[in-house]
Amino acid sequence: MIRPTLVALAALALGAATTSDTRDLDAALKDRTPGTPQQCLRGFGSQTQNPQIISDRILLYPDGSRIWRNDLPAACPGLEPNAILVTEVRSGQLCRNDQVYTLQRGGIGIPGPRCRLGMFTPYSKVKRER
Repeated sequence: MIRPTLVALAALALGAATTSDTRDLDAALKDRTPGTPQQCLRGFGSQTQNPQIISDRILLYPDGSRIWRNDLPAACPGLEPNAILVTEVRSGQLCRNDQVYTLQRGGIGIPGPRCRLGMFTPYSKVKRER
């Protein structure tokens, strides 16, 4: 039998992580407007090799003044800010359904589960008129 205290503590911990994730996402996308989601990122360059892990379902790929948000179709266990993200690219560009997995820093190198990428939504700064 699970004790109510443990369930409550687990719920608090999950709530805290969600609040932190929301703050990180809000800060990263502040003053930006979403564009039309894309299947792939053109030019698999250095910007796509160092994504920011926001949560177990959200990755951000910086690209100059634009940030690409990727919402994974399902939660990816082990996808946390301190993990090393490994991306398997099949077509020379990063696309929806390409797979990622994590390695823990300082760990023994056992890969985490493979997870699929979702659509890429561009977020650009809003140009303000003076």
